[in-house]
Amino acid sequence: CEVYLDRAEALEALGLKVTPSVGNFLLVHFPQDAKRNAAAADADLAGQGFVLRRMDAYGIPGALRLTVGSEEANRGVVAALKAFLA
Repeated sequence: CEVYLDRAEALEALGLKVTPSVGNFLLVHFPQDAKRNAAAADADLAGQGFVLRRMDAYGIPGALRLTVGSEEANRGVVAALKAFLA
């Protein structure tokens, strides 16, 4: 679906890996860097009101699950991640 590709491409442009998906979410993989890993990204995003799902319990501690929501919400997450990774 085009919506998912747009979000995945935006996240990949930030240097993040995105697992291809046919569901209503994207699995976003973060670097192992202590300051820019999935846990740090989750804390930063939560502080801005964005709720992603940690994947530790599924054996993927380096990733967050991003549900594809409204255009506004997803653009907000991408902008917040861009600032976080800068």
